[in-house]
Parts: sequence; structure tokens; C-alpha cells
Amino acid sequence: MTCYDFLKKTYDKKKGHIIYLGHYISLNKLIKNIDDFAISLIKLGFKKGDTLTLYLPNCPQALTAFYACSKIGVIANIVHPLTPLEKLKENLTQTNSKGLMYYDILIKRQKSLIGLNQILIKCSITNYIVLRKFFFYIYSKFKTKSCKEALSFTKLIRHSQKDYKEYAINTFPNKNTIVCTMHSGGTSGCPKIVALQNKAFNELSISLEKMYTRKIRGGGSEYALVCLPLFHAYGLGVCVHTCLTNQYSLILMPNFCPKKIIKQIKTRNVTFFAGVPIMFKKLLENKKFAGRHLKKLQDLWCGGDVLNEAFVEHFDIVLKENKSPARLLRGYGLTETCSVCSVNTIENYRKNSCGKAIPGTKIEIWDEENNSLKNYSVGEIVVNSPSLMKYYIDDKDGFVFKNEEKWIKTGDLGYLDKNGFLYVLDRKKRSIKINAMNIFPSEIENTAKLNQNVDEACAIFYHYDEKTYVKLFVTLKDKELNVNVDKIKKDILLKCKQNLLKYAVPRIIEVIDEMPRTNFGKIDYKKFSVI
Repeated sequence: MTCYDFLKKTYDKKKGHIIYLGHYISLNKLIKNIDDFAISLIKLGFKKGDTLTLYLPNCPQALTAFYACSKIGVIANIVHPLTPLEKLKENLTQTNSKGLMYYDILIKRQKSLIGLNQILIKCSITNYIVLRKFFFYIYSKFKTKSCKEALSFTKLIRHSQKDYKEYAINTFPNKNTIVCTMHSGGTSGCPKIVALQNKAFNELSISLEKMYTRKIRGGGSEYALVCLPLFHAYGLGVCVHTCLTNQYSLILMPNFCPKKIIKQIKTRNVTFFAGVPIMFKKLLENKKFAGRHLKKLQDLWCGGDVLNEAFVEHFDIVLKENKSPARLLRGYGLTETCSVCSVNTIENYRKNSCGKAIPGTKIEIWDEENNSLKNYSVGEIVVNSPSLMKYYIDDKDGFVFKNEEKWIKTGDLGYLDKNGFLYVLDRKKRSIKINAMNIFPSEIENTAKLNQNVDEACAIFYHYDEKTYVKLFVTLKDKELNVNVDKIKKDILLKCKQNLLKYAVPRIIEVIDEMPRTNFGKIDYKKFSVI
């Protein structure tokens, strides 16, 4: 089945719904919107294998588009909605995108999108809300300059029965059809685009249901809080698709705000919440987090970054004091496997570990020659999973075949204990995790080199006040010239702001005489001290 087929088969037709900015959207209505939007895509000339780019935050339009693409065999290219236009243009070219869906209030000058040569589809907060609709309409008019060439999402989800008969779906996508593309650090730390099949998302949902001894089907009355972004496999694969197909209702949060999260936990029957460490830290720091409302929580998953065991124990104490049956459960995963590979459960739990492999997934530890290592031996973590990606865009050789099985090297170091619990020690690849987003040093370094005075660059990360930042070291081409170093730094900073995500912009830029080298002549980034 496609993701769309699986959703239609499993969702709760009577109770299931989505809450967005305080407004209820029934899943029956969402399914109709999906069907209507699929017809519109066909009318616009989209065919099986074409690509539609979703340049959207967590919103109903993103869900509608993802499942409509799944229904007709179109690939949903999901990108960060704050990606700079130059990087977006590069992505559209790489994925051969045909259309672009965007959120009006996030684009100050929507006409700047015309040069991207895409079929433009404009989405707005007003598409799905009733209360304060006029206020949001005026706000968007004031905030942005609209583009007349863009199609209205609202008009694309209105069709008659005649349209349903005329545009019968005949593309026959299946479980092996690519449903979306997402960004990853790959196994080497270089940014890559991952192609995921319908099967990957469906198998993930089935595996996570099998893993639980507690019946996790929500029956429409239990809520999953969706704060993780949909351009993150963890957000789309677990928080949306797995939860919807296990009959949870969803609360879509466009951005993370501890105060709003706590309010939702207090007022709704929230039983499931998945996030990254910084989210749970911010929640715990809020004075209103602790309280009797926590007893409703059943499942709390944390992944995407390193989690301190002392913090986990502290968080669990707060849950226990407020009579919650939940624990903060650490897990491990990657985009290439549609997110989760292993996770702790209440019944199977080990301190400092990321739990056991989920049903159907195999995890091994290999040495440099691809030999399997014994328990407690440190090596590279490798994964075989039914949720494995189809391939990397522009790189079809991302796998290792061993014993007639397809494995993916994660680029992370760790070990397995005798009971199969996974312990992740370090990241072999150079990508930096900031707020669970992969930040790639090579991209920062290449951006710095856009300044004609820069010879070499090396980006590292450092921690300050429990947050992670980027520090950039650069050398100059001609050290003898009397150049204005401050002016160079300002120019590098400006170029980074124009071309990179805000998390990747260096907080500190330092000019040095020369780079440290390895025995092989490469820049030895490990020699730089980490604050």
C-alpha cells in the first residue's frame, strides 16, 4: 500500500481529527482535501515521478500535500521553510522539482519565487481557521507582498463529483514508489538528499506498534503532540504517519513554545510526545511544567541528539512525583531509515542506551573491513531495516551488501551489549547537530570561501550555556597584505546569513596564520579546541 492507502485503511473515521491553532479539522475532511488536492495536481500536469516541493511549516496543508502526492505517485520534496532562496533554488534543481508550495507569511516578497520556474501554490493560515480569520488575512497582507502568479491552496481543494469521475487516478503508485525526499548528512557528513518509499513509512508504523506491549491505538481520543518539523523524518515518520495510522488525533504545532505545549497537555488528553533534548530541557525549565496534568502522559520519546543521563533521571523523577506512568525514553535513528532504528521502552530499558532495535530492524557493529564485532566492541553502527531508503539522489551507492542483505553505514560509533541494547558513543561524520538539525561544516566553509581574501576555512562547534554554536577559523590568501580583518569577518558573516540556515551562521570567526594538518595533509579539525 501507499502511505495514502494505509492512512485510509487505519484512521479512526468517527473520532480522528487534527487540532491546528485551536481549530478542529476532522480526518474525514482531511481525506477529502487530500483527494481534491490530488485531482488538482493531475489537472496542473503532475504525473507519477514528478516532484512537488513543500516549503512549509507544520500545518494541515503539508499533510494534505504529502498524502496527495502519495496517492498519485508524485514525490514530495520536503525542505526547511526558512531555507534561503539561493539554497532552495539549488535544491529545486537537484530534485528536478516541478512545483513549490509555500506559506505566505514566511515570504516577504513572494514575487522573488517567480524566478524559480515552479508552479507556485500559496498556503495561508486562513485556509483552515474560522476564528480571527479576518485578523490573519490583514496581517498577511501587511507582512508580505503577494504574488498574483501563485495559485490559491483553498481553490485547489474544491472539486465536484464530476471531477472525481473525470480525473480517476490511474497512476497506480505502490509501496516501492518514492513518496518523498529529505535532507541528511549521509554517512560522510556531506549533505545528501534521501529518497524514501511509501513502504518505509508504513513499515515504521507497523514495527512501532509491534514493539509495544501496551495497546497504542489511540482510538481518536488520545493526542500526539507534533512539534518536530515535518521536514525531519522523526517528525513525519513517527509523530505524523505512525500516530495517524495508529488512530491518534494530532495537535500540530507550527513552532516549539514550552508555554503552549504545557497548555495543550493540561487541556487535551495528550499521551504521546516525541522531541529532541533541547525541547525537554526547555519544558523542564518552565515553572508550570510540573503538575497533576502530567499523569496523562504515557509515552515520551527523545532522539536526534545526545541526551545526558543525569537529565533523564531528573526528568523521570518529575514525572514520577506527578504520578505519570511515562519515562523519558531515549532512541536512535537516521533519515536513511525513516527515523527510528531503536528505542527504549518501559519494559525493555537500559540506562545510557538507545534501546533495542525495533521489530524487523537489525543493528550490528562493524569494523573498517565490514566485519561484525562482538558485544561491547566499539565500531561503526550499521543498520538493515524494512524502512531503509531507496537511495540518495545523485548517489545510488549508499549501501553495503553483505550476506545478500542491504545495510546502511550510519557514520556513528557505538556498541551493543549482550542483550542487544545499543549504546551510541560519538559521531564519526562531521555534521553538527544543533536543535536536531544537521549543520554541515563543509557548507559553512565553502560559504566563507566566497570572500576572495579567504584561503582555507574550518568550522567546528562549541557549547555555551547548554547551547551549541558554530566557530569558524579562516586563513587568508595573502598574509603580507595590509587587509582589514574586521571587514573580512563582516563580509563572511553577511554571506553566511544570506546562504545558510540561521543555526549554521558562525557566532565566532577567527583569522589564524595556518591550519593544523593530519599526516595525510588534510585539515585536522580535531586539533581545534572545543570550548
